[in-house]
Amino acid sequence: MNYTKKLMIFLNVTLLVTAMQFSGFVQAEEKKPYVPKKMDIYEGFPDWYNSVFKDNVGLKEGAGLFKDYYKPLKMQMYFSPLRHYEPPTVMDHTLFIEKERRDLCIRCHEGINTGAVEDWRRSAHFNPRKSGIIARKTKIIEGAIGKEIVSVDCFDCHVDTEKKQIRLPSAEECSECHERQVREFNSEKDHGRPNHIQAWEANVLVPWYPEAYRRGWLAGNGGCDMCHGISDKCDPCHTRHTFSAAEARRPQACMSCHMGPDHPDAESYGESKHGVIYEMEEERYNFDKPLAHVLVGEEYRTPTCQFCHMYQGGGRFTHNFVSKGIWRMGTVPPSNIEYKSSLKDYPYGINIIAPKIDIHSEENLDKRDKWIELCSNCHSPRFADTYLEQLDDFMFQAFGLTDDAQKIIDDLIADDILYPSSQNRDIYPLGDKLAELLPASLIGDGVWNAFKKTGGKVPVIGPILGVYALFYQGENNPTHIETSYAKMWFWYKLQGYKGFAHAQQDIMWWWGQSPMLQELGNIQSEAMRMRREAAIEQALGSKVSHRQGGGSESHQPLTKKVGEFLQFFSVNE
Repeated sequence: MNYTKKLMIFLNVTLLVTAMQFSGFVQAEEKKPYVPKKMDIYEGFPDWYNSVFKDNVGLKEGAGLFKDYYKPLKMQMYFSPLRHYEPPTVMDHTLFIEKERRDLCIRCHEGINTGAVEDWRRSAHFNPRKSGIIARKTKIIEGAIGKEIVSVDCFDCHVDTEKKQIRLPSAEECSECHERQVREFNSEKDHGRPNHIQAWEANVLVPWYPEAYRRGWLAGNGGCDMCHGISDKCDPCHTRHTFSAAEARRPQACMSCHMGPDHPDAESYGESKHGVIYEMEEERYNFDKPLAHVLVGEEYRTPTCQFCHMYQGGGRFTHNFVSKGIWRMGTVPPSNIEYKSSLKDYPYGINIIAPKIDIHSEENLDKRDKWIELCSNCHSPRFADTYLEQLDDFMFQAFGLTDDAQKIIDDLIADDILYPSSQNRDIYPLGDKLAELLPASLIGDGVWNAFKKTGGKVPVIGPILGVYALFYQGENNPTHIETSYAKMWFWYKLQGYKGFAHAQQDIMWWWGQSPMLQELGNIQSEAMRMRREAAIEQALGSKVSHRQGGGSESHQPLTKKVGEFLQFFSVNE
């Protein structure tokens, strides 16, 4: 059912219910008291999850399926505290903890890191009745935990009383008072990746992360860590030590991570008409109010990141940002178009990456209705529906261009023209270990067989495993044409998507569609050059270095068995 029909039904039902309430036929539903309890941040995840992402090991090993193949950067103590935090050793805090000397925390630290102490003194933790809204929330929490809250100090968050040592608090500690919010955050997993609760997984579960350690490049991955270290913490949005909800409601709270070549949310929202109006009139926005209480048009003239992405429909807002996600950040191919390339076989039997998206499924149509409902605060439902349909058309077009490019490279691989050939290039990241470490049931029979036979010397292109081309450089791997393709689908297509989704036309075209077309032209030209050179070599009867030690003839049995994965990954001999 489309949103317009739902709106008419809603209006009719609302009038009926109002009349019945006025007549005394309907009583308001009694709300049950909310009782928070400390929760397992990874509750509901697979059984193996705790042992590779949560169990604390300090810095002696990494996280994820490849934890034994890299040692974490030291800063991962702070980005992933459940897994990697190590208590300070500069002094023994045991005596302070046993005597519960809360006063000594402030007495010492206000002379060391004054800013943190002053932030805390401005916070609702220091003064849990600093405003009417905060006082009401505090009263609810007090009723739930069964005690009065005078203040929440360093001791409450930073001391593990069982182990008698200092800890870096995670969302689990926050859940002791804010369980509902943490549970909502945890629920993002129910909608699939990408999401915030699995951000650390996306960071270290990819094979190019441990490969970077093996090659001495891991320090550069600190930029990945600083954004993806959000899985088990609340302070990336509610920054310490004010932990201000009003701060976390501002668009700027999202922008330090959601920006850049693959997801220019800050740029596209900031330069859109919505963002420009917000910048001009920011002082008129009331960020002290919970989102559900905001008067649209009066207190928010244009939407913020949080107002759009935390909305659940029916006037509800929660700490789940991904429940309405349809295009999954633009990385996953849709099932609604016909593919010429090996994209038709995506995800190639791999169970660890998302399957194709059916944009017109009942689930996604329901999500679309919630977007239209949201946009209809200011726009007509027809305008919102039309704009979102055009966004779909852009993405279908963009994936069509992606398909064209992938077909060109598929054919180069199948004809043994990709230069240099797989036999004379370096491995795919950690490719010599993947078949040993991961079962075929997880990565698909075709992929597993290819890595097993070749030791990882396979060309891998396209969504999603082909993005390694932007994170890794081995000897002759990836080639120039593969890197151009990775930029085309992972940078420029996603920039076009974000520009369109946030109504910023310049980013949609000049950062997105236009460079996609340019890269497609580069790929076509490079393929023509490679085919021309191959034809010249064949005519001259020469054997160039990339065909020696195996030759085109010995390579043919492998390349002819094109199948599930990139016309290369079906090796069943």
